[in-house]
Amino acid sequence: MKKAIAITLACIMALLMLAACNGGDATTRSDNSTGSNGQTQNNSGQNNTNGQNTTSNFDASRIIAVYTREDGSGTRDAFVSITGVGGDMYAEAVVESDTNQILTKVEENEFAISYVSVGSLNERVKALDIEGVTPSDETIMNGTYTLQRPLLVCINADSERNALVQDFIAFMLSAEGQDISATRWTMVTSSAPAYTGGGLSGTLKVGGSTSVEPLMQRMSEAYRAHNPNVAIEISGGGSGTGISEATSGVIDIGMSSRALRDNEKEALTDIDIALDGVAVIVNPKNPVSGMAIEQVREIFTGEATRWNQIIS
Repeated sequence: MKKAIAITLACIMALLMLAACNGGDATTRSDNSTGSNGQTQNNSGQNNTNGQNTTSNFDASRIIAVYTREDGSGTRDAFVSITGVGGDMYAEAVVESDTNQILTKVEENEFAISYVSVGSLNERVKALDIEGVTPSDETIMNGTYTLQRPLLVCINADSERNALVQDFIAFMLSAEGQDISATRWTMVTSSAPAYTGGGLSGTLKVGGSTSVEPLMQRMSEAYRAHNPNVAIEISGGGSGTGISEATSGVIDIGMSSRALRDNEKEALTDIDIALDGVAVIVNPKNPVSGMAIEQVREIFTGEATRWNQIIS
């Protein structure tokens, strides 16, 4: 009898505990849910204010990490000239001397911003629209994307008399060479003549802009298909290095991603081989999709130092 009473009491207690667990407002709903990638998502969505997409998981109060190219870089020269930054580059900006270093820094830092050649873009970073215009072949060629510059080679008087130099330049300006320019950059002409050279031999030394270097590598490979006995040695160092070494004759052809200055034109002849935009880049996690030129200038002069001054 006592055993039966004990069993009955145990069952009653179990029923009471189960009712307590399921009753009332014990379950609290949350606006956060788990997405397909296993990360927490906020169901409040995104807001769009003044053209900027803002998300709840981007801390816009954080300081903007500004990266810039070194003095002498053609990319920097074009960027500061067009944006109005001029010589007032933000004192806290971190200087990098290579395009790949810039790409890596922005890829690794959610709050970073910088600029690179449009031809150097990859999926690791996000290029911003500028004044509502996306950088593309069409917008660069028609001039609506204003952050653009020529990619050029420069030669001194001795190189002008060098048959191999002249033949390589003729190839770069040929229909085949301009098709190469169009793969990642923008061609300077859509009606280039066919290349009629070939069968040459010798060595060419080319150096300078790291923005032009990837294009030059492709030009070199295609040219050597016609001229297998030609060796082309390509080095970087920046536009300033290419211009100075072409002037002194250390190299046969200098690469530059900025126009020559008046004093440089006294010793060199420049030839545009492609057009290129300068892309303002941020980390893919950054919700900003575009900026006005004035906002870009404010960031790179240090007037705007936190993302919430840009994202409203």
